[in-house]
Amino acid sequence: MPITQDDARQLLIRSGRRPVAHLGSGMEGHVFDIGDELVAKVWFAKTPGEIAPLQTFYEVLGTLGLPFATPRILEIHDLPGGTVSIERTLRGTPLSDLVDRDEREPPTFATEAVVSVLTALRDHPVPDAQPILPILGIEPLDAIPPHKAMPTLLRVVRRNVERYGDRLRQSVPDFDWVLERTVQQVSRLPDAGRSAVHGDLCPPNVLLGPDRTVSAVVDWGFLSHVGDTTFDATIACGSYNLYGRHYRQTDDYLVAVCADRLRFDCQRLLIHRALYALLTSNAYSEDGTDGHFGWCIGNLNRDDVRAALAVQSR
Repeated sequence: MPITQDDARQLLIRSGRRPVAHLGSGMEGHVFDIGDELVAKVWFAKTPGEIAPLQTFYEVLGTLGLPFATPRILEIHDLPGGTVSIERTLRGTPLSDLVDRDEREPPTFATEAVVSVLTALRDHPVPDAQPILPILGIEPLDAIPPHKAMPTLLRVVRRNVERYGDRLRQSVPDFDWVLERTVQQVSRLPDAGRSAVHGDLCPPNVLLGPDRTVSAVVDWGFLSHVGDTTFDATIACGSYNLYGRHYRQTDDYLVAVCADRLRFDCQRLLIHRALYALLTSNAYSEDGTDGHFGWCIGNLNRDDVRAALAVQSR
């Protein structure tokens, strides 16, 4: 059972830290302000050895010259009762706190925030021979170059289908066709470079400064890898208003923006959407009873996603 917020606070106090405020809790741990421009993250399950690759990945991000701040892990501690990382504080207000979920279209500043992050990630490639992260618990094979993440992503898909295939088949008509076409399509996509891919580019992870421009992008690691910015783009479009009443309208609007302003291919965006749904359908609950599972199923059943999967390569 994951450590509770109160127990995490006491763990920090016993280690000599002074938690000033609880900043939030995610799927991997609790985060506290500990003063001196530092935050502490108490991890639910990860060991120091599992956090070290993320520390290295953050160091690589810091060398790319991105126009916004990214996390930096300064210390990793293996303490009785849990693993703690100490990171620098990143300032800003989450985009999710500045927008209205009932809006039919993102406000201009929100659209610009999404576009600016995607543009920066696309235009600041990761150098060769950089360390790479496991993807949802699957270690990349040594023979695979760091910027070739697709083989690892497809291994995750195969593992998920082995575990959750029966539940997915109950919810997605012609699931095996969807699976086969997704694997075929992503395997045929031309290489789109070696960008840092966040993998969970949703509004809570994009911080804005007082001028409403992007000050930082936080909480990497869930699906982070080196690869195609289109993957981040489809996540940013689909998760902008994930459970809002006008989700589909904001999704379609941002997809159109990505196609028009960033010249991302619409078919490629939708193919990556199917891939993301297969990768993460059961990431938050094994039995598929949470909202994210339903969102993934909805995307796999969408007519435009299926049309993109059905297109025959020339």
